[in-house]
Amino acid sequence: MKKVIFSVMALAGCLAVTTKADAQLQKGTFLVGGQLANINFGLGSSNSVSLDISPKVGYFIQNNLALGLEVPLGFTAIKGIDPTFRYGIGAFGRYYFAPKEFNIDNILNRGRFFGEAGVGIAGQTDVEVGFNIKVGAGYAYFITPNVALETLVRYQGTYGTGNTSGLGINLGFQIHLPSKKIKSEYYQIKKDVETKRTGEE
Repeated sequence: MKKVIFSVMALAGCLAVTTKADAQLQKGTFLVGGQLANINFGLGSSNSVSLDISPKVGYFIQNNLALGLEVPLGFTAIKGIDPTFRYGIGAFGRYYFAPKEFNIDNILNRGRFFGEAGVGIAGQTDVEVGFNIKVGAGYAYFITPNVALETLVRYQGTYGTGNTSGLGINLGFQIHLPSKKIKSEYYQIKKDVETKRTGEE
């Protein structure tokens, strides 16, 4: 068990040490993270709480372009009323624009603008599942070469028995994991662990 924990910690440490954020937008990189929206913790007379969270996983099929899956989940609770739960699943595509495409310098050269669109199905308590579309634009700021904080302004609509639509602001983070680096670091760590074990025996 200790060897497994050591291997995971060492792999995470190695992934955090890279040279350029641009490298994390290249073909073969995995995108893992999530976003928060509809955040409301009412105080006083409102007594309402609402929150949406959207876990995501994607893969860069070419430089700057990632495709993946998103699972939006959420709820709204108001005192004296049964809570409403929201759920869905969908596919998304995201494209990161290079600074030269806007002819401007990004903040400290560590950020990227991006556009995102998605389709899927979504529903909520007492409402049938409907067709869901999402279109938006955002900004990702890389606090490390592998981790980005982001803001996304997005329109989304669900069309079916109960149509809903609206514009929202999403806050979140994404972790960029280069697949080649994961493989090379994994095999190197595995080799080091086996060498250490052999030496102890």
